[in-house]
Amino acid sequence: MTEAKLRQSVVDIVLGWLGATKGSAKHKDLLATYNAHKPLPRSYPVQISDAYCATTVSAAWIKAGVDSVAVLECSVPKMVTLAQAKGIWVENDAYVPKPGDAVVYDWQDDGKGDNKGYPDHVGIVEKVSGNTISVIEGNMSGGVVGRRSLAVNGRYIRGYICPDYASIATPEPVKMQTVSVSLPVLRKGSTGGHVKTLQILLNKYNRASLAEDGNFGAKTLAAVKAYQKSRKLTSDGVVGGLTWGQLLK
Repeated sequence: MTEAKLRQSVVDIVLGWLGATKGSAKHKDLLATYNAHKPLPRSYPVQISDAYCATTVSAAWIKAGVDSVAVLECSVPKMVTLAQAKGIWVENDAYVPKPGDAVVYDWQDDGKGDNKGYPDHVGIVEKVSGNTISVIEGNMSGGVVGRRSLAVNGRYIRGYICPDYASIATPEPVKMQTVSVSLPVLRKGSTGGHVKTLQILLNKYNRASLAEDGNFGAKTLAAVKAYQKSRKLTSDGVVGGLTWGQLLK
């Protein structure tokens, strides 16, 4: 899966939990995803009554199968500490995130300089449009999974957790284009580059030992007939579509 698709898979998962409230089926699903992970962070199964913003982010990374390049925690401060240790923490309020990254908030931010306060809350970046970041967060006001918009380098941004998606991504398969090539019918007496190609192929695949001179003479004729016979084709010495098709497989 490409990096872009990995990132979008995280976003799609957390979008599926949008509107969850504590104790709802969606809430129980994300808790079950987190609590089923082995090893369970802190060996602590998150309860329905617990704050669950970090749990939501961690569960999305788990369900998308990118947990190996992310950090898993039910505590925001501990999540930041783990991200710093793993080298995926971005200490820059002005950073422009990508979908699937996590933005960490500090509600006591005074908006002056780089915020280095206590990390209070976290959510998954859904998208960035211009200067606006759309974030999906668990445990918003009222204990719901909801959406928030904020400005790049806006107030309350503590920093970003940026899993190394590229390290586990695979490239997009190359789409091969089919090309049609018209080849001439060759027979004894033919000359030119196509005859030379024919002789090269016969030498390679049928050990014909022909001079690769572009002249369709008696030896080339005999080699063509022998090749046609070996491929159960009409052994007439005329190189048409069927013979070319076998030679160029």
